[in-house]
Amino acid sequence: MKTILVAEDRDASRELLNVVLTAAGYDVILAADGEEAVERAEEHPVDLVILDIHMPRLDGFGVIRRLRAHPSYIHIPVIALTASAMAGDRDNVLAAGFSEYISKPVNLSLLRREIARLLENHP
Repeated sequence: MKTILVAEDRDASRELLNVVLTAAGYDVILAADGEEAVERAEEHPVDLVILDIHMPRLDGFGVIRRLRAHPSYIHIPVIALTASAMAGDRDNVLAAGFSEYISKPVNLSLLRREIARLLENHP
């Protein structure tokens, strides 16, 4: 079973992602902010990370920098979730080291497809 780390500061969004991903057969580890996401990633190896970009204590860009600096997380797929949908945002997110960019509100079927695609390409 694949393990996904979800870092999202909004309780309702975090719980929704937990329910959807658990129902899809994934083990889910939750974090309420960027610092907690890094701590969880260091404690538990994961197969994929979903990061909200705008979080307290450490934003998604700070988390991706710290994860990519760790040898175990250089190639792990990381999906950015963001309410920012301005021109150039996708390019900035991908250039920062994210594997995929999904804007909010999240289309859950798109999210499930992207997770499956990324995990298939990174066994």
